[in-house]
Amino acid sequence: MEHFRSLKQEKEKEYREACEFAIQQTEQIQKLFAGDEGDIGLKAIDGITGYRNDPFDPDPYKNAYKAGKRAVSVILRDMMERDIKKAKQEMEKENE
Repeated sequence: MEHFRSLKQEKEKEYREACEFAIQQTEQIQKLFAGDEGDIGLKAIDGITGYRNDPFDPDPYKNAYKAGKRAVSVILRDMMERDIKKAKQEMEKENE
């Protein structure tokens, strides 16, 4: 039974570290794209990745390529909308 407790503790530690890393990444992205200059940069990335365009292409390889490019903007925009304070509070609750 002790073996299972140590495995559980190890997995919980890995989970906490992954959450802390995700929060840290999100904070950095939000700082990077904050303000008018950040908005300009994000719009430039949107243009490059085809964020506002339909990524569909009948060729499955082109379709996958376009969807992957577009995913960059989707991920960045998702990170910009995340509530860091709320995420930190939830992590603190879990660690109690």
